[in-house]
Amino acid sequence: MMSEGGSEVPQTLQDLENYLLAHFPNVTKEQYEYVLTLMRNDSGVTSTAPLPTDHAFCDVGFRDGYKEVHGYLAVMICLMGALTNVLNMIILTRREMINSTNTILTGLAVADFLLLVEYSIYACSYIKGQESMFDSYVHSVFILFHAHYTQVTHTIAICLTITLAVWRYIAICKPHLNLFLCTLPRARLAVLVSYFVSPVLSVPNYLVYSIHQYRDEHTNSSLYHVNFSEWAKAYNGLLQRVNFWFHSVLIKILPCLLLTCLIYHIIRAMYIAKRRKMNLIKMGTPSMETERKLPRMEKLTEKTTRMLLTVLVLFLATELPQGILSLLSGIYGHNFFTKCYLHWGEVMDLLALINSAVNFLLYYVMSHQFRVTFRCLLYPPPPVNLSPRMPGETVSTQL
Repeated sequence: MMSEGGSEVPQTLQDLENYLLAHFPNVTKEQYEYVLTLMRNDSGVTSTAPLPTDHAFCDVGFRDGYKEVHGYLAVMICLMGALTNVLNMIILTRREMINSTNTILTGLAVADFLLLVEYSIYACSYIKGQESMFDSYVHSVFILFHAHYTQVTHTIAICLTITLAVWRYIAICKPHLNLFLCTLPRARLAVLVSYFVSPVLSVPNYLVYSIHQYRDEHTNSSLYHVNFSEWAKAYNGLLQRVNFWFHSVLIKILPCLLLTCLIYHIIRAMYIAKRRKMNLIKMGTPSMETERKLPRMEKLTEKTTRMLLTVLVLFLATELPQGILSLLSGIYGHNFFTKCYLHWGEVMDLLALINSAVNFLLYYVMSHQFRVTFRCLLYPPPPVNLSPRMPGETVSTQL
């Protein structure tokens, strides 16, 4: 590509692609193909073959249509999710609901609320300026902040989800350690550690991206674009690859593997306990006291475990695909990142938003105590008069 200063032209289609992605981030797919065709014919690029289709299987034509509605769906989910997470925080911090597990769930609700509120602002800007998202320096600063902020809040949610899984694993598989390890102060400490450690774990992400300024020769105006920083490009993109591996393996894949292992052991322990109980019932009849107390306690524990397992499985289903794509980006490099990872970026964002917004529905459907507390919050019971009556005082009632 010849510039006004007579600079050297790119000699490969990959050079052309990198140049267009860096300098013209707002061009449409049709314009992109047209420019490449012109450059192949007129600029000395030796190949007359069609544009290389590396990782073309990722482009199924879905993104072009979906991105038109992504912003509206995201705003709707974010607003509803922010409201329901506020209800989660209110209900889970009621005096009768306070325990170690609900403390972790409260920390998770706060992280989800912070994520949904910020993403709703981003979604509004996404709706307003898809074609001019890089015109304003202020908006580019917001995009950079959005990338770091969502990474931190999402990492907090991942840490708390793993903590929740460990808590339930100890309660089901190591009950003799439950009263010692899974205490309320330890749960509060785990929440605080998650909130302080997550920004530190996101440090590589801070170094990888920066704001770049470009000059639009047609309008003689400045354009701003969030792209890989000079540090990320140095040493043949070493920091960029390290960040992909760090983000995909440590933040995504490893928690998903650990979560899968914990879920397996929890379900296995529940199955063994249920089968042992059936064998004991066949061998003899339990006492009246055991018959009265144990089934109710077991049912409560089983229902709580099922609810938490649903939360964990839903989280795993939304995180594992993103972790796999991040890992493949680290393996195959920038080409895979631009053609596959970014192609499904909005879909993965939407799955993460749904996961952050749906917990209230799960709690309400699967937890009797949560339903009762929520109803009492909406319809408080009338106060009970506990003042003692004087001797001889009569009380009138009305049916």
